[in-house]
Amino acid sequence: MEYSVAKNTSFLTAASIGQKIISFVYFTVIARLIGVENTGAYFFALTFTNIFAVVADFGFAAVLTREMSKSPEKSNDIFATAFSGKLLFGGAAYLLVVIGVNLLQYPALIRDLIYLAGLTMWTDNLHSLFYAVFRAKRNLKYESFGIVGSQLITLIIGSVALYLRLPLIWLIIAYAVPSFLNVCYSGFFAVRLFGLKLKLALSRIAWREFIAMAWPFALAGIIGRLYSYSDSMLMSKMLTARELGWWSVPYKITFAFQFIPLALSASVYPVFSSLFAVNREEIARLFEKSWRYLFIIVFPLSAGIFAIAEPFITKVYGQNYFPSVLPLRILVISLVFGYLALISGALLNAIGQQKKQTILMACALLISIVANVILIPKLGIIGAAISALIGNFFLWLSGFTLANRYAQLNKMALFSYSLRAIVPAVIMGGAVYLSLPYLSLFLAIPLGGMVYFGLLLLSGGLNRELLAEVKIKIFSR
Repeated sequence: MEYSVAKNTSFLTAASIGQKIISFVYFTVIARLIGVENTGAYFFALTFTNIFAVVADFGFAAVLTREMSKSPEKSNDIFATAFSGKLLFGGAAYLLVVIGVNLLQYPALIRDLIYLAGLTMWTDNLHSLFYAVFRAKRNLKYESFGIVGSQLITLIIGSVALYLRLPLIWLIIAYAVPSFLNVCYSGFFAVRLFGLKLKLALSRIAWREFIAMAWPFALAGIIGRLYSYSDSMLMSKMLTARELGWWSVPYKITFAFQFIPLALSASVYPVFSSLFAVNREEIARLFEKSWRYLFIIVFPLSAGIFAIAEPFITKVYGQNYFPSVLPLRILVISLVFGYLALISGALLNAIGQQKKQTILMACALLISIVANVILIPKLGIIGAAISALIGNFFLWLSGFTLANRYAQLNKMALFSYSLRAIVPAVIMGGAVYLSLPYLSLFLAIPLGGMVYFGLLLLSGGLNRELLAEVKIKIFSR
C-alpha cells in the first residue's frame, strides 16, 4: 500500500519523535551517571564508526529508492544488486574502522568500544537497505515501527546496564542487540509485503551500472559524514575528553531534532524523482510547500532552545555541563540552515544532479575543516559551533541557488512564508527568555508555544486552508 507525502511524513515524524524522546532521556541519564569524561568516550566511539557507515552504504540505499520508484517492475533485480553491494561494502567498512582506530592510537577502552560499535554499524547498514525499499514503495509505516521498537530495546538494555553498573561497553551492546533484531524485522516485512528475494547479484553489467549510479551518492555521503563529524575527530586530538563530553550535549540536542527535515526529505525524495519524469512544474510547488512547513517548525524551535539553553542544560544535565550553553545557542541558529539545505539536497539528488550536490558538500566540508582548524585551538568547542554555523550557511545558500536553476522557485513567496514564521518565533523567544526569572522552565515552554501559535495565526503563517490540507493528506488514503 502506498501513502501520500504528508501521511508518510507523519508516520516517520511520529516515530522519530518517539525515538528521539526515548534517546534524549537515555542520553541524559548516561550523561548524569557516568560523568563528563566517560560521556565523551562513549560519544566519540559512536561518532567514529558513524563516519565509516557511509562507506558501508556506498549510496546503494539512495539508488535503490530512486530506481525502484522509477521502475517498480525491476524491483527484485535492483534489490539483489543493492543487497550484494551492502554485504561487500559493509565488510570493507568494518575493516577500515579497525585499521583507522589502530593507526590513530586511541586508548584501549575507546578501541574496544569502537570495535563493537563497528559491528552495529554493519547491521544498521543492512536494515537501512530494507528501509530504502519501504521508501521506494512509499510506505514508511514499517520503518516507523522499527525505529521506535529499536530505541525502546536500547533503553531497556542500557538502563539495566547502568543500574547494575556494568562496564561502559554494555552501553554499546545496548545498540548492537536491537540493530540485529531490526535486520530480522525489516527484512521479514520487505520480503513478505513486496515479494523480494534475498539473493546475490552476479551480473557484472548490473554491478557496473549500479556502482556508476551509486558512487556520486557514496562520495556525497562520505563528504557529508566528514562534514558532520570532522569537528569531533579534530577535537578528539586537540581537546580533552572532558571538553568532548561538553560538546556531546549541544550536539546531541540539536541532532535530536534532525528527524523533522529527514522525515520530510525521505518522503519527498521519491516524489521529486517521479515528478521529474512526468511533471517538472509540480517540483517547484512541492519544494516551496516543504520549505513552508519547515519555516513553521524550525524558527520557533531555534528561538525557543536559544532562550532556554542555560536553565535547561544546568537543570537537566547538571552544573558540570554549563560550558555547553553557548555552543548550543550557536548550533540552534545553524539548525535553521541545516533544515532547509536537506530539502535542496533531496531535490538535486532526485533529479540526477547528485554530482553537483556532492561538489557543494565538498566545499562545505573544506570550509568547515579550515574554520575548525583555526577556531578550535583558540575557542575550543565554541569554535566548533561557529564552524558548523558557517558551513551550514554556505550549504543552504549554495543549495538553494542551484535548486532554483532546475525548479524555478517563487522566491518572493518563500520570503513571505519565512517572514510570517520568523517574526512570531523571535517574539516568542524573547517572551520566554524574559519570563524565565519569574516562571519555571516547564511553565515557560508551553507559554511560549501558545504565544507562537497565536502570533502565527495572526501573521498568516498558519491558516485554515493549510491546516485542512495537512489534515486531509495525513488522515486520508
